[in-house]
Amino acid sequence: MVLNFDGCNLCGGAFGEMTEKQEKQKMPGVKLIIFDLDGTLVDSKYDLADSVNFVRSKYGLCPLSVDKVASYLGSGITALVKAVLSEVKNENFDSAVKIFKDNYAEHLTDKTLPYNGVKEMLSQISVPKVLLSNKDEKFSKRILNTLGLSRYFTEIYGGDSFKEKKPSPLPIYEIMKKFGLNKQHLVMVGDGANDITAGKNAGIKTAGVLYGYSSFEKMKELSPDYTAQTPEEIMKIFS
Repeated sequence: MVLNFDGCNLCGGAFGEMTEKQEKQKMPGVKLIIFDLDGTLVDSKYDLADSVNFVRSKYGLCPLSVDKVASYLGSGITALVKAVLSEVKNENFDSAVKIFKDNYAEHLTDKTLPYNGVKEMLSQISVPKVLLSNKDEKFSKRILNTLGLSRYFTEIYGGDSFKEKKPSPLPIYEIMKKFGLNKQHLVMVGDGANDITAGKNAGIKTAGVLYGYSSFEKMKELSPDYTAQTPEEIMKIFS
């Protein structure tokens, strides 16, 4: 089962469309694609919002909307918990993070689903793929396994797989080293600032998806090398 997806209705002009230049150039010489998870392959905001509001209830706070929680996504669980408990003073957040992780572990895929077209896109792109999320590796692997997506990836990495996480370029450098590739051989595909910034910091090509959690304005500001309004357009970039 996949989510219904209508594409981005904010896009217009040269940005946000697969331009003639993109169609002609595609992504020559790519030997490995690094995919983000949340907001790129799966829509996980509903399960994340439920766990966020579970934690907030423990602190006597009112629930946040799904869209509000989604605006905080992309930097990992600890950063998310700190952001959604901004009203709480003098808190070291360790206990709050544990409460969140324990609850989220029980509800990882209650409502989380792949975006429409993601499975087809992953199955038809022949270039090897790895997953690099800022979410804990164990959660990333469980989500991909449960949703039947793990078979498309050579490796699955999370925010705790390396000493640093996106937007640091270190995870990408480590992946390059592991696969014995150079910068021109890799591309980072994601929906958020951390994804595009990590790719740019590492000196590799970037592709920004416009159906995820970042606004059109934010993605335009980030200026990725390529953009895709749907998973099908991602497939076109690499085929």
